[in-house]
Amino acid sequence: LFSVDEYVMSQYNYSLHVDINSTADAEVDVSDNTHHLSASSFVPSSFMVYTDLQTLRGLWAATDYGSGIQYADGLLDLFPSIDHSQAAAGLQIGLWLNGTQGCYSICEKELDNQIEQLIAYLEHSRASIFLRLGYEFDNPSFGYSDHPELYILAFRKIVTDCRKGLSAEAQARVMFVWHSWGAPMASAKLNLHSFYPGDAYVDWIGVSIFQQVLPWSPPWGGQVSDVENVLKFAQEHDKPTMIAESTPFGGIELKQASKAAKEIMDATSDPWDRWYGQVIGIIDKYDVSMWCYINCDWESQPQWHNVGFGETRLASNKEVMTKWHEQIMSGKSNRTFLHLGALDNCGATIASSNLVTDSDEYWFTPDHFLSFILVPFIVASAAFFLPYYMLGGIRGRTKSTTRERRPLLA
Repeated sequence: LFSVDEYVMSQYNYSLHVDINSTADAEVDVSDNTHHLSASSFVPSSFMVYTDLQTLRGLWAATDYGSGIQYADGLLDLFPSIDHSQAAAGLQIGLWLNGTQGCYSICEKELDNQIEQLIAYLEHSRASIFLRLGYEFDNPSFGYSDHPELYILAFRKIVTDCRKGLSAEAQARVMFVWHSWGAPMASAKLNLHSFYPGDAYVDWIGVSIFQQVLPWSPPWGGQVSDVENVLKFAQEHDKPTMIAESTPFGGIELKQASKAAKEIMDATSDPWDRWYGQVIGIIDKYDVSMWCYINCDWESQPQWHNVGFGETRLASNKEVMTKWHEQIMSGKSNRTFLHLGALDNCGATIASSNLVTDSDEYWFTPDHFLSFILVPFIVASAAFFLPYYMLGGIRGRTKSTTRERRPLLA
């Protein structure tokens, strides 16, 4: 919860210093404040929290798993909408299912009461919600690999129960995410199809990016090709994609990196190019619609101390912070980054005639705004506890006589 404030204020503080330096020698009209940003300009579009189906802690009330306060309602209350009819921010919820044993309990209807409580939360939250069911299902240490068929059945049951129990209004703003860890599985006999619940049950497909883009990634940690396999799978199934969890493993400045890493690449090399630039390249190549970034000092959290993630707060490195504002916050890249309140009309469809056809023309009418490709940005966590930002980009499109799906975060 407090990581959100740290992120927002660090971004705001940086922007004020940039503003001071740019106007230091200029005559200032004190009556003109149109070019100044407020702290609210840096509030994320959505926030990410973690919970488990057995307890659902961290949704209605605060909890701490050893990685900071988890409190979904608390985050939404921090940044309410003007009329309170719908939450201004969205939620990306990582729902732990407790491996094969948990999936068995779900299929045996032993957790039906908990599913009903989950449905009640989804209904009352008023937020656009991306629900990651059994996140990183193919991570060998997460316990789903012995019986992937049980994971499929549990995923389908939760989705089916939610769709039956939610109102039409709530169904329109709750999306179900199938999230791979993007690294080698427990057995060569397993593949993505082994775990896939089916197109009718999956709204989004997610993947994690930690060390895969780094040249020293160990065999168990995966390679870029593992990430691309997930994104290609999503393309084959016509699903929007998200980078559901990401951070430069070892830290921005490699202070927690392995000895092998430091031997391959000097810690003084460009931290932006070696990780952030690689991730943005994947986003552009596969037209990824959501980017969730973990912005925290992992070493300060009991749950993650000495695990190796390191310091990944953007504000901890001047060079990264500068490029973040140049390429992300200032809209100087080929994508436009959207902030709080950007989730209106999420999941709707529009006719292709309303799509932007000239990528060199930028304006903000409702129809054009809704044609953006959006990428939310997570910056604090629960089991990581992350708030997240939205990125979007107008892309040139050819005219078509068919209807196209509006990006789900529009």
